[in-house]
Amino acid sequence: MLYQQIEQNKRNTWVVLGGFTALLLAIAGLLSVYLTFWAGMIFLAAGIIYMVYIYFYSTRHLMRITHAVEINQENVPQLYEMVEEMSLAAGIPMPKVYAIPSNIPNAFATGRDPEHASLAVTSGLVKVMNHDELLGVIGHEISHIRNYDLRVTTITSALSSFIYLAAVYLLALGWTLFKMDGGVITKFICWFFGSIALAVGAGLFIVALPIAKLLNLSMSRQREYLADIGSVDLTRNPKCIVGALKKLEAIEQQYQKQKENPMVSALAFNNFQVKHWWTNLISDHPTLDRRIDRLEHTADLPK
Repeated sequence: MLYQQIEQNKRNTWVVLGGFTALLLAIAGLLSVYLTFWAGMIFLAAGIIYMVYIYFYSTRHLMRITHAVEINQENVPQLYEMVEEMSLAAGIPMPKVYAIPSNIPNAFATGRDPEHASLAVTSGLVKVMNHDELLGVIGHEISHIRNYDLRVTTITSALSSFIYLAAVYLLALGWTLFKMDGGVITKFICWFFGSIALAVGAGLFIVALPIAKLLNLSMSRQREYLADIGSVDLTRNPKCIVGALKKLEAIEQQYQKQKENPMVSALAFNNFQVKHWWTNLISDHPTLDRRIDRLEHTADLPK
């Protein structure tokens, strides 16, 4: 099943890319019709450039926005050796390892393939986890690298972020034009184009962004479950990952109001989310209780 999932993830890359390309074309078409032809072309070109940039330089981008610092065996030996141990168990090259100065207990892996992967761990995670629990989290992230999950997640989260930024820009532009003063003709032109920009920006928020999110939701949740099982496979101890998830569940209310960059959030080990009946339907991560329950039944652990 594991190797089938790896091949499926490679295929899903092109499926997701096709879906997002169609979405970008649709948005560019709307901008061309309701604003100008060049507005649509600029949006499409910017989307393609942004996607290519993130695909090849996602690690540099993510480490910069999270203020991560690369570590080695000399300055943080315990964490480095854990990553090395899990990499050897998974049969993949040793990824670069980063430390993030954040109190939010989390971790993420990034990179387009195992040969270009990096793994980042926050200081908050190191602080709250014991050795086995931290090993379980690292095993989860190494499993993402081994399974080629990162390629799909990086692309989809980057394009979702781009659509979000485009919506914010159009809303800001529209509101600025809508509020501009001047002569009757100038004011009418600004009001006209400002109204269109506001409408398109709102449309991106209401329609395009949810579609972009839905393209990856259920597939992403399944990848998280598989990475949890992958952690058990690598550590040979189900209590490592289960213990980590239970500890996060016990403290998650402390971090639910702290929001991270959408791209980081999509890649992170856990999203600290408020539990509702619909949370598992609209989140790219299963809730912690679902993940714990799945592991306890799969690994036949005592509850």
